[in-house]
Amino acid sequence: MKLTKSQREELKNKYGGHCAYCGDELGDKWHADHIEAVKRDIIHVGGGKLVSGEMTRPHLDTIENMNPACIPCNSNKSSMSLKSWRSLLTHYRDVQLLRDSTHARHLHRFGLIEIKSEPVVFFFEKYEVTA
Repeated sequence: MKLTKSQREELKNKYGGHCAYCGDELGDKWHADHIEAVKRDIIHVGGGKLVSGEMTRPHLDTIENMNPACIPCNSNKSSMSLKSWRSLLTHYRDVQLLRDSTHARHLHRFGLIEIKSEPVVFFFEKYEVTA
């Protein structure tokens, strides 16, 4: 669904102008993320992929099923469920970060970054409306 300007503004302010997932303040460029993905048909053509735009779950294309998201969060989440994305973020932290990044390992050795073993909690899960 194409959001009107007022719907887009309302969605942006759903969590005080912050990304529903990481909590960063949203600027002018942000995405309206489908919490449960509408998923779009993908057509494979000559080794490449084209997205047709046809939704496989159009009943999920509602404003109630949307969260404001910064572009990096929306891109990383893609069409994953929140449960799957939470698991992926946990995997990044527990397995990939220090294994795959020599920079992260070096900064960790110097005590300049700390890897916390706390569960991944999205901003919207701890956001409290103050009014």
